[in-house]
Amino acid sequence: MNCKYCQKPIGLLRSLKDREYCSDAHKAAGGARSARTLRELGELEYHTVASWDGAEDPVEAATKQQTSSTRSTAAVLGLLALGGILVLSLDSSGGAVPAGESESRRPSWFSQQAAGILSQLPKGTPPVELRQEFVTSSLRNWLPAGSGPGWSFDNGLVRPGALRIWKDSRDLSDYRFQFEGRIESTSINWAVRAGDHRNYYATKLMVSGRGASRATELVRFSVVGGKETRRLRLPLPIRLEEKAFYEYEVRAAGDRFVTLVGGKVIDTFRDPRLSTGGVGFFSENRERASIRWARVSAGEHFVDKLRSFLTFGLVLPIVE
Repeated sequence: MNCKYCQKPIGLLRSLKDREYCSDAHKAAGGARSARTLRELGELEYHTVASWDGAEDPVEAATKQQTSSTRSTAAVLGLLALGGILVLSLDSSGGAVPAGESESRRPSWFSQQAAGILSQLPKGTPPVELRQEFVTSSLRNWLPAGSGPGWSFDNGLVRPGALRIWKDSRDLSDYRFQFEGRIESTSINWAVRAGDHRNYYATKLMVSGRGASRATELVRFSVVGGKETRRLRLPLPIRLEEKAFYEYEVRAAGDRFVTLVGGKVIDTFRDPRLSTGGVGFFSENRERASIRWARVSAGEHFVDKLRSFLTFGLVLPIVE
């Protein structure tokens, strides 16, 4: 028997407890309306997490598993570092350091070998922290499209028109894109992994109706080679107040993307087609939104963190 949520076989022990879902997290997420909608469509892997109703976020659950693995790795690295420090107290033959070399010791065989291995690993990009406050009417860092409606400013806010891409973010791949904005009419729209105006992933958070009948939907589509593909329209189990400001966040890591509103996960999807590209905003037809600020941050590569940790004159020699 297969799990109704992920379609993978249910384990023997789990089947004694539940014959429909392979885990408690999938059982909770399986009740989300938009998850059922997408599975019926047979499109990309997708689920709208029921974290608004107190269910565990599967992204956080995966993070817990990764944290456990990371702790084990950290323990091994700690032993490695300790061994390296001890080896540095000896020369390459294992004896005491000869007189006259105490001031400037030669790197031990161990540290030379470890440094050589690290030097062969790929170097990551340095940490990036970009922030844009829309307090002035300058858009010199935002690349415009060839045509389309323009952007406008109003008292510390910007109202997007045709797609503009944040120039300083175009060469990034994995990052956190955060911004504060509000929907004034119909939707608020953004793009990620936007290498240019012909290749990007677009998302619209749309509202309709008023009062108790107010509904929220997420529209997501891709533009690859100038052609739009895979447009999905999915209902969300959340309610956004009319013309209220919210903090939005998109996390891009490899082929996986997670969207949050007010710190709550509302959407995840996977798509491997665009591996690099920046962020941007846009509006279409009668859509109208205001953005107060935007921020993009990209962390340091793990290899660089390991190299800087071990190369600070303690364990490994500096190898350029």
